[in-house]
Amino acid sequence: MKLRKRAIVLLVLIVAAVGLMIYLFNRPAIVFVDQTDIEINSSVDAASFIEKVRGHEKSEVKIDTSKVNTKKLGSYVIVYTLEDEKYELEVEVVDTKAPTFDIKKDVKTDASGKLKANELVENIKDDTKTKVYFKEDYDLTKTGKKEVTVVVEDEGENQTEKKTTLQIVKDQEAPTLTGQQDLIVLQNKDIDYLKNIKVSDDFDPDPTVKVDDSHVKLSKLGDYKITYTVTDRSGNKNKYEQTVSVVDKLPVKDKGQSDEKIVYLTFDDGPSANTQKILDVLDQYNAKATFFVTGTNQKYNYLIKEAHKRGHTIALHTYSHDYSKVYSSVDAYFQDLNQLGEMVKKEIGYVPRYIRFPGGASNTVSRKYCPGIMSTLVKEVKNRGYQYYDWNADSTDASGNHVAVSKLIANGTSSQANNINLLCHDTDAKSTTVEALPSIIQYYQQKGYQFKGIDDDAFTPHQKVNN
Repeated sequence: MKLRKRAIVLLVLIVAAVGLMIYLFNRPAIVFVDQTDIEINSSVDAASFIEKVRGHEKSEVKIDTSKVNTKKLGSYVIVYTLEDEKYELEVEVVDTKAPTFDIKKDVKTDASGKLKANELVENIKDDTKTKVYFKEDYDLTKTGKKEVTVVVEDEGENQTEKKTTLQIVKDQEAPTLTGQQDLIVLQNKDIDYLKNIKVSDDFDPDPTVKVDDSHVKLSKLGDYKITYTVTDRSGNKNKYEQTVSVVDKLPVKDKGQSDEKIVYLTFDDGPSANTQKILDVLDQYNAKATFFVTGTNQKYNYLIKEAHKRGHTIALHTYSHDYSKVYSSVDAYFQDLNQLGEMVKKEIGYVPRYIRFPGGASNTVSRKYCPGIMSTLVKEVKNRGYQYYDWNADSTDASGNHVAVSKLIANGTSSQANNINLLCHDTDAKSTTVEALPSIIQYYQQKGYQFKGIDDDAFTPHQKVNN
């Protein structure tokens, strides 16, 4: 019996020893801490999650946090590598900070019962998306004073509550409509009745607008009436009538200076060997421009397409740039313009409607070839659907080739107008224009100007016609 007991004890000891050896052999070399949460939008200190490393230094562990997105809540994996052995640690990106916000005080609202909680808060700050709601289901249809509690909750379910007092009144005032104007649309074309329309109400932040255009026939020329009906959440209504004219040709309108600070950077006479350089400078400063192109350097026509692709405006200047041909007669001018339009269409798919006369509308050289032609052309181009653009600022790079950069910068930055249509040129000889561009663009951008290409809403500078 004694021998049997000893054998059993010995066997147990052997098994225990073997188990201990297996455990010691297989236990992980890296031991992690229990708390592995990461606050959203914070940096990842992955090394701090290691409690200890058996038989090695922490510095020997390679850490890969590439799969962790600290800008989004969720579970992620950090990979730790020690002597070719990989250890994966699941971490959680969390949001533990409650939102902050300001609540409006003594708010006057209507008794529609449709007040939304988010109408009572402002300046919400949090690292995740938030939702705003009332703490209780309040009855907001009875006039008088009412105390309510507003809750702002983030994606981490953190909440902040604030109270305010409402003065609930009966709303008897209908919403108003502004921005309406007589509308003109081409026959068989669609029209946006709500363009430039704005609706405002004393209580409802989002009143509805309905348009009754049942009398409009876009397939038939003529004048028609449409009706706008604006309704607030209390049921108050206003109606407005508007005229819609269906025409076979859109009138061309001139645009004056706007309140926005805009530079319309324009380049005549291209494309050229310098066009690519100009495009690269414009890209560098996120600036858009307008290229009044010609047909005189067609080996660079691929740059017309490239400029258009980059979001710049392509406009028409002249096909031949030969004043004696272009201004010999009205028919000759339009023959030249049509030829240029067809050339540009091959590059960008359509014929531009924006043009610049060779020498500008104020030129006098045309008098030598056809007295009075400019007085006719400035009207006739509009009759044919074009709009012409002169300029109200001049870099003076047309005064010669290789004009000093300092002179171009000084002249190019001399305007203080709100809307600046700046004349520059794009030819092989205008390398100093390219060099001056960065300084000109920086100057105006620092003064709060945007650089835009010409569009239908652009300022249309027209100089005095002298012929």
